[in-house]
Amino acid sequence: MRYALTAGTALLLVACGSQGGGGVSLQPGQWETTTKMTEVEAPGMPEPVLQQMRAQMASQTQNRSECMTQEEAANPAGNIVNAGTQSGGCQFSESTFAGGNINVQGTCTGPAGPGTMRMSITGTYTATNIDGRIVTEVQSPPGMPGGVQSVKVSGTLTGRRTGDCTSS
Repeated sequence: MRYALTAGTALLLVACGSQGGGGVSLQPGQWETTTKMTEVEAPGMPEPVLQQMRAQMASQTQNRSECMTQEEAANPAGNIVNAGTQSGGCQFSESTFAGGNINVQGTCTGPAGPGTMRMSITGTYTATNIDGRIVTEVQSPPGMPGGVQSVKVSGTLTGRRTGDCTSS
């Protein structure tokens, strides 16, 4: 599949979407995130191929450490729009980070064919922690065997502020 939600993309969406509704906002600083995709569904896919995909996902936990600046925290809406225009033509119908709740809904179209990816991140956050669920679904993925119409992958996103930003 050409579409992948990396820990960095997830952190960018979360960090850049943090709005201080209800007195809760993410603190700028160094953030460590872990993204782990744990489930895959692909109706019509041959079972051996599906098992191979599951085994491959099980070994691909993505850990990342990135700095969220004060400026990024101050301009969440602009950063989400900019991230979407740079990452495969994504449009976000919902990008709410308020009162400790996360709800991001987006659709991305890829440059390599007719597939469309829908993604969502839902969860909760505090000033220093994130706990979310990620769901991505690719419709009509190019090159899928057996007439598979969609592939749905789900997993978790966790994050924590580890301190002040470190210099590169």
